[in-house]
Amino acid sequence: MAVGSEEAGMVDAPDEDVEFRSAITEVFRKYPEAQQKYALASLDLENRMKIDFDKEVGVSRIEGRRIITEFRDRGSVIRMQLCLKWNFDYTKCLHWEEAPE
Repeated sequence: MAVGSEEAGMVDAPDEDVEFRSAITEVFRKYPEAQQKYALASLDLENRMKIDFDKEVGVSRIEGRRIITEFRDRGSVIRMQLCLKWNFDYTKCLHWEEAPE
């Protein structure tokens, strides 16, 4: 069964990076408690928007049942933040959530 095929409007998992995704699946099987804390996320939307993560960072807030993300210059983000998405080796935060006041 294809991923998401039972959901209306969902598409199948992409055919590329199969070996990589299989390795990630094995990590989640090894650490099942992580399955509710983490997810594999694509940066496709950010790449299409030409986000430069060396200069910009995503900052998110919750409004009702929506998550709103804006991309800001790294130097302009001065409130306390909680990192939501790290790059592959945890050397740079790609996406922040503003900490509650």
